[in-house]
Amino acid sequence: MTSANLSGTSFRESVRSLLHERLLDAAQEITVAKGWSYVTMVRIADIVGVSRQTVYNEFGSKPELADELVMRELGRFLDVVRSRLMGDDDLVAGIESACEGALTMAGSSPLLRAVLSSIHQRENDLVPLLTTESQGVIDVAKSTVVGVIHERHPDLGLTDVELDHAADAVVRLVLSHIMRPSSSPDEAAKQIAWIAGKVIDSVER
Repeated sequence: MTSANLSGTSFRESVRSLLHERLLDAAQEITVAKGWSYVTMVRIADIVGVSRQTVYNEFGSKPELADELVMRELGRFLDVVRSRLMGDDDLVAGIESACEGALTMAGSSPLLRAVLSSIHQRENDLVPLLTTESQGVIDVAKSTVVGVIHERHPDLGLTDVELDHAADAVVRLVLSHIMRPSSSPDEAAKQIAWIAGKVIDSVER
């Protein structure tokens, strides 16, 4: 393949990626303004200026669109988590900082606020992705946490299975606090880090 062909392919991929993001932006804009039940492929197409079929070609269905919206937002949360975990030499302090960052971000996320305010709506593909069908979110978040800890603290002393279980518990606690906050982000982060600290202390002994 010539360099010109490669350049053309790269350009088309860039355009496709940009379109994909614009469609997600439009879906989020509608969700935040009027709720998920108001989101339709036609309304998204009208905002972006493309055909309804173009939207279907990108996402397939409304539930698939919901999944992509949630996963994109999760990626933003995990950027914060990754940065906080990497930024502290002390793992427990890093966990507390990462949890606090994620929980604080949750309180200011327009999309998440829209999701939480629509829990009792009849049509809602978003809420289950954070509750009854949250395994996909949990797996991605857990994988990120495990990967950062392996990189930042390679001599932690936990087996891979133990670290996987510990990360899973931390992620589930954070998600639980996001969905049903019972304390401030700072206080909740301290509680979660305290639990994580007990696990780490048991290994060091």
